[in-house]
Amino acid sequence: MTAKVDLMRGRMNMIKRLNNYIMSKIMGIRLRGVGAVFLGGFAGLSLTSTVLPTAISVVGFTDDFSARLDLAGFAVYAFMVWAFGGWACQRRGSAQAGAIILGLTGLVSAGVFAGLAYGAAQEVVLLCAAAGLAYGTIGGLLIAIALGENKGAAAD
Repeated sequence: MTAKVDLMRGRMNMIKRLNNYIMSKIMGIRLRGVGAVFLGGFAGLSLTSTVLPTAISVVGFTDDFSARLDLAGFAVYAFMVWAFGGWACQRRGSAQAGAIILGLTGLVSAGVFAGLAYGAAQEVVLLCAAAGLAYGTIGGLLIAIALGENKGAAAD
């Protein structure tokens, strides 16, 4: 009887050690950076497929569907630019810096995309730039708070 109890404890210790090993390998991958890249990229995709077409249709320049078609060619570029912005927010780790980084990313990317899609329609370009600034500021704040590297924990 005693041998079976010791055998079970040995198996439980082995399972715990295996779980600790697996978790240490997973955490070594830098999941925060990968998560920030994907969140930033999909936020950029959301900007071109939802936020900007809605802002353009609210002004009455064109309808949602047409705006989505007009901006569809920029989705890949938005994903790449915003993925880099998400990574930069996560690396900086400060909520204020994250809001500034992704806010400026939104301002510039939305303004450029609207300018390329609609040309000289200044009111549409300015409205899209403002929408990108607001969307990016909130997104950068959230990414930096949720996924930012904790500099204080590394020093401990």
